[in-house]
Amino acid sequence: MAYNNNKDDYKVDNIVIELDTDEDTEEAEKEYIANITAKIMTITNEFISRHPNIDLCTSQGLTELLKDIRRKYKANIDDIKELGILWDIYTVICCTCRIKPTLMRYSVMTGIDNTTITSWINGEYAGRVSSGHSQTAKKWKSECESSLYDEVIQTGNIGCMFALKANYGYRDNIQIIQSDGRDLLPEYSREEIAARAKVVDLLPDSPDDLPD
Repeated sequence: MAYNNNKDDYKVDNIVIELDTDEDTEEAEKEYIANITAKIMTITNEFISRHPNIDLCTSQGLTELLKDIRRKYKANIDDIKELGILWDIYTVICCTCRIKPTLMRYSVMTGIDNTTITSWINGEYAGRVSSGHSQTAKKWKSECESSLYDEVIQTGNIGCMFALKANYGYRDNIQIIQSDGRDLLPEYSREEIAARAKVVDLLPDSPDDLPD
C-alpha cells in the first residue's frame, strides 16, 4: 500500500486488500474470497487513479469511492456469505482511510437499503434469521459500536461519544442494549465497566452541544 505516512499529511494513493482465512478453509472458498477481493481492489484503485484530487480520508471522498464500487459491483443481497466478505473488504478500506465504519456507508457500497439492514438486526423476517442475515448484521453493528467506543476510550473523541449515545442507546451511567445480540458483546471487568460509566457521563445531550 502506497501512501504518505506523515501523521499530519496522510494520503491514500492506493489500497491493498488482503483478507485472512482459516487454515482449514477449502481452496474453492479461498478462491471465491480472492475473486471478490480482486474485483473490489481493482475498482478502488482505478477510482483513485481517475480522481487523484479526491481525498479518501474524508467522509465525502470515501463516499464517492463507495458509490463507484456500488455502480460496478452488484452485490447479491440474498447471499450472506458474499455480503460478509464485502463487509470485511469495506472495513479494510475504512481502516486504510482512517474513517470509522458505519452501517450507513456499507449500505452505500452494497446498495442495500439501511432500513433493510435494520430489519435484519431486529429479526423482523424469519427467512432472514434462518439464512444468517440477522446474526451477521448484528455482528456488523457490534463492530461499528466497538470502533466508536475504542476511539472514545483512547482519545475522548466528542463526535464518537455522541454517536454512541445517538445510535447505540448509551445514556447517563448506563448502557442500554436495544437488540437481543448480547452474546455478541464482549465481557468487561469491573474497571472497564467503571470506565464505560465515566464515558457516558461525558456524552452531550444533543448535536448542538458538539464543538464546531
